[in-house]
Amino acid sequence: MDMEFNATLNTGLNDTMAMWNATAGGWPNSTTPENMVHMQPDTRLKEFSVWYQSKHGYVSIVVCVFGIVSNIMNIAVLTQKNMVTSTNYILVALAIADMLTMLSYLPYATYFYCATVPDMLYNHPKGWIIYLLFNTNFIITCHTIAMWLTVALAVFRYIVVCHHTLGPKLCNLRRAKITVVAVFFATVIFCIPNYVMYKPVPTDKGGWWFEDNSYITPFHKVFNFWLFGVVLKVAPCVLLTVLSSLLIRAMHSAEKKRQRLKSMGKRAESERTSEHNRTTAMLVSVVLCFVVAELPQGILAFLSGVDSNIFVNVYAPLGDVWDIIVLVNSAVNFLLYCIMSRQFRKTFQEVILKLCIKHLAKSPSEVQYSTINTQSTKV
Repeated sequence: MDMEFNATLNTGLNDTMAMWNATAGGWPNSTTPENMVHMQPDTRLKEFSVWYQSKHGYVSIVVCVFGIVSNIMNIAVLTQKNMVTSTNYILVALAIADMLTMLSYLPYATYFYCATVPDMLYNHPKGWIIYLLFNTNFIITCHTIAMWLTVALAVFRYIVVCHHTLGPKLCNLRRAKITVVAVFFATVIFCIPNYVMYKPVPTDKGGWWFEDNSYITPFHKVFNFWLFGVVLKVAPCVLLTVLSSLLIRAMHSAEKKRQRLKSMGKRAESERTSEHNRTTAMLVSVVLCFVVAELPQGILAFLSGVDSNIFVNVYAPLGDVWDIIVLVNSAVNFLLYCIMSRQFRKTFQEVILKLCIKHLAKSPSEVQYSTINTQSTKV
């Protein structure tokens, strides 16, 4: 039982499937005796899970703090007047979703992994269990928004790169705003079945935990499993993989065109094509990082739906690992922008670094002015 409830918290960041499987034992294919879940004795994977769980909270805090700061810088740079484009508008929305994910995960990791343990046998106060349920739903919502914003980003870039005439019409700033709002509201609506799954309950030892609401049916659980555990993981990854392949092929063609322009002495056109390619390469990197973080989880989630033993013996022990991979993915976009976008680096230097230098240069002069003024008053 302890292993099952640990799996609940370990996979709380992404997977509704983990919560209801661990709590109710309700895998989609476990309704017959021959399909009953068999928990294997301790394996290397489970030993690793126990070892990493003691480190997970501290690693998560470091990643979350870095990610929150880096996404704030993303927002500060991408909202400058010279950076306002339809693509950057979606990137700002993505940065907000990632930042909110880490803001919510930070107290969760601090309490359940550093101050206490993610175990129903621990006497958790009611307030923290209410927060646990809120945190799980909030993060699932933010992360789902981030997933589909990444898909929208890839679609916008594909249209701009591969369909030049349609790009200005379909991928303008107004449509980017509509897309962001549509993704937000659609995600909240899709997540409603998940919001009503659980309620806090007192335990026999005087603490609090959670259980299914009385009106939750087996169909509701199966629906949530396939929607959140499989469809909302695998479908975006498949779309992003296809779109990335098309963009990479378009970049290859654009590079050949750039070389021809360069050989013809058309340096200005060659530079514009090169900058266009760098922007596309940066966005493809953002997309592929997301696919690398999400696709293995989606595949294992699907296999868990086919064979319940995979969930208990493979997926659940990796719950904390899935969490930290998603957190890292939410934090690295700033580094990708700095490495691959000349305009982002230039704007970052102008906005962030100049403000810091101005602030540091201003402080000594203020002190000097105050001292001189005081001395002259005394005289």
